[in-house]
Amino acid sequence: MKLGIIDLETGNLGSLKSAINKLNIKHRICKKKFDFEGIDRIILPGVGAFGDFMEKLEKSDLKNLLIDKIQKKVPILGICVGFQVLFSESYEHGVNKGLNIIKGQLKNLKDENLNIKVPHVGWNECKLLKDCKLFYGIKDYSDFYFTHSYFVKNFDEKIVISETEYGTKIVSVINQENIYGVQFHPEKSQLNGLQVLKNFNERC
Repeated sequence: MKLGIIDLETGNLGSLKSAINKLNIKHRICKKKFDFEGIDRIILPGVGAFGDFMEKLEKSDLKNLLIDKIQKKVPILGICVGFQVLFSESYEHGVNKGLNIIKGQLKNLKDENLNIKVPHVGWNECKLLKDCKLFYGIKDYSDFYFTHSYFVKNFDEKIVISETEYGTKIVSVINQENIYGVQFHPEKSQLNGLQVLKNFNERC
């Protein structure tokens, strides 16, 4: 069993690799199609702008491979922007199409006219709405580290595992069959974050 971490060079993977190494999880950094040989679960981490991330996914020739793997029921965990691109589209810097694996749109928190600071940065609670393998052994209302300006709207409520309150209810964890996504950064969320990564590798 081996975990693949997709690297589109959109940000520093150092903290994620450090967390995975701390858990002694066998893994491979995947940049090209041949890197996926023998990989049976995938993490798609992302930072930065949605459109730039999707463009790099296209240019690296990994977009169709990723969709194919997901359709073949390979477990995938999207983190932050890697979570956001699983949805239909984002309104960040115009309209940008996502992988469209899950229905939903990403809108800016600023557009909600809420009395909050944007981006949403720092520790916040995840209120669990249902059981999920990804959150095995993690208590309800546990804290995780967030940093984002966009949040999911117009989604199917059946896929939502947890919500986070930040002026409004933000979808913080989703699960649809073999597809998992977290808006927070587990690699920066101390013991709870390590447990999420361990659960994904061992239980999902």
